[in-house]
Amino acid sequence: MTWNNEWNKWINHRELPSELKKHMNDMTEREREDAFYKQLEFGTGGMRGELGAGPNRMNIYSIP
Repeated sequence: MTWNNEWNKWINHRELPSELKKHMNDMTEREREDAFYKQLEFGTGGMRGELGAGPNRMNIYSIP
């Protein structure tokens, strides 16, 4: 799955909060790719990453 497919899945989710959708639409192409190209990894210090939209960011969807 490419980052574009993952981004489209998120942006088209009907329960996505409007402020998160706005943030996603304001992202540059490079920011979108970085946020959606992989899943945030769990390391020895726990999960660490930038806050924001996407599976490679810390948000309410990436932390169960």
